[in-house]
Amino acid sequence: MDTPPPLVKRLRDHVRLAAACAFSAVAVLWAVLCMKLTAADMAPALVCGDGGCPRGLGTLVLWAVAAGLAAGGLWWSAVKDRGYRSAVGWTMAVAIALVALWPGWLGFSWLRGPHMDLFSYQAPEGAAAGKPLGSWAGDPATGFVIRARADGVTGYNGEGRHGWGLPAPDGGAVCAMSADTPSGTGLLTVATAGSGCGNRLVAVDITSGKQRWTKDIPKLVGRPSAGGSLAVTATADAVVAYDLVTGAERWRSPLPAGADAMEVAAGPDRVLLLARTGEGVELFALDARTGAVGWRFTVPAGYESPRIVSASPAAAVGDGRLLVFDEAGRPRAESQAPYVPTTGEADWLVAGDVLYASVPERETREVLAAFSLKDGRHLWTRAFDQDWRIRSLAADRYGRIAVVTEGGYTHLRHLAPGTGKPTGEPTVLRGLRLGESFALYGRTFVNLDDGGRLPPIFDVAPTIGW
Repeated sequence: MDTPPPLVKRLRDHVRLAAACAFSAVAVLWAVLCMKLTAADMAPALVCGDGGCPRGLGTLVLWAVAAGLAAGGLWWSAVKDRGYRSAVGWTMAVAIALVALWPGWLGFSWLRGPHMDLFSYQAPEGAAAGKPLGSWAGDPATGFVIRARADGVTGYNGEGRHGWGLPAPDGGAVCAMSADTPSGTGLLTVATAGSGCGNRLVAVDITSGKQRWTKDIPKLVGRPSAGGSLAVTATADAVVAYDLVTGAERWRSPLPAGADAMEVAAGPDRVLLLARTGEGVELFALDARTGAVGWRFTVPAGYESPRIVSASPAAAVGDGRLLVFDEAGRPRAESQAPYVPTTGEADWLVAGDVLYASVPERETREVLAAFSLKDGRHLWTRAFDQDWRIRSLAADRYGRIAVVTEGGYTHLRHLAPGTGKPTGEPTVLRGLRLGESFALYGRTFVNLDDGGRLPPIFDVAPTIGW
């Protein structure tokens, strides 16, 4: 047998030794990362349980075994040919092994997928803090968010720090807030001493935290609504509309005799009123300019209370069905499956002309369903593997639907609004103190739990390191 030249043999020995060291280093790295996934990232009781295995764990184990076998074969060859006795070879092997750790880490990161954890937060407020009521989003470009409590309203800037504060009046409390803030104006219902909830309507500039105007209105009912150029609220005997910016009264529409207002919603074209009457629960459409009743419709009764979905387009849910109305108040096509619940921990999301709602499926998990508010059609349904609960819905600044789901782990998902298809891998949210109720704005979470035990607001960021 021909003997290779000494130089070629030395080079071959050096390469074999370097490869053995590189595969050994990567195998050890992946073995450590496997233990990290199973023991540190997630609760051990959940590993490969009902919540599934940590993402990428199975493939990573196979990769670690393959790298270990390759390292073993290379070491056997190096020892057999005594190719390990060169100082130059060891120097080159150690250097290459250290370099090999980087692609090994990149492979792990790719298998694991995106993760986020806590970036910054506000300290918990304590038991003395008022009951949280809800939140608003400011300009998405600045990341400004507003959180309302019974004892006042606080604005937080894009870095999560206090931007402004608006306390409740002495002896009074904030008891309701509008869902939307058109023209940068939010509405609060304030109860002063002995007034119940409430007797004062306050319009707030959400950028500066200053009051635009305030009105004392006896016997307010439900939450106010801001839509188009109107601030609308219901009282015990009328629906009253004010100019959203100036507070000037625009019109007042008396309730039908014996009617009890339940809910109002304002839009650019109309105002919807849901009220109990002698006919049952009725939906009234009022002209946004004059307050005149354009049409009325008796909403089907069911075991869940009806709710208004949108004023423009006009839509409501009754008896588990989405009802979308034409200009004359006639229902369009009705969604039959899946049904639309009016109760639940994850609220609805209306984005454009689409309603997104979490819907129970066979009482084992929730799915996300989308419905057209133009004609009532069921557009799509999206189930989430391994996750059985939808915690929060939001529309992000890029037009996607952001969904926080929870199963064995908590995920942040982004879906295409037209199809419900994922726009990327779900992001694992690690170690976040989320309450039963919270809102999501981009990467900012607003906790709305009672008790003051949790950070009122915190931001997340991509995980750096393992």
